[in-house]
Amino acid sequence: MYLLKKICAALVITSSLMLVSQAQADVRIDIKNDSSDDCSVAFNARVDKTKWMTVGWYVFVPGEEGPVILKGANDVHEVFIYHDCGLNPTDRDEVKKGWVKTNFKFTDYMPKENEDGYQEVQFVRLTSPSYNIGGRR
Repeated sequence: MYLLKKICAALVITSSLMLVSQAQADVRIDIKNDSSDDCSVAFNARVDKTKWMTVGWYVFVPGEEGPVILKGANDVHEVFIYHDCGLNPTDRDEVKKGWVKTNFKFTDYMPKENEDGYQEVQFVRLTSPSYNIGGRR
């Protein structure tokens, strides 16, 4: 019986540690700007079961590629992207409206609907950890 209690305790501790490590994961998204313009990028990402984070701006010059690390996001499939270089969602894209701060870098955990300095945009759900601006997704 004593051994069984030790095994159960070990399982509880191990599963707790696994949940904590999963909850604190970050998401890496590789962005490439295939357009001929400087492009500003913002993200809307789920950070837990009920909370979302909106963060921007990441600026990519024409031809630039690089990673963006979204701290606290758990899954690339729970990330939506917006950019100002002609984002045109198709009928296949899942879209979500959100608010972004105009002209300033920002990180928001609460919706900023109708607040001064913010505008409503349409985010598109990412389907992979790579995204090409102005190219095929």
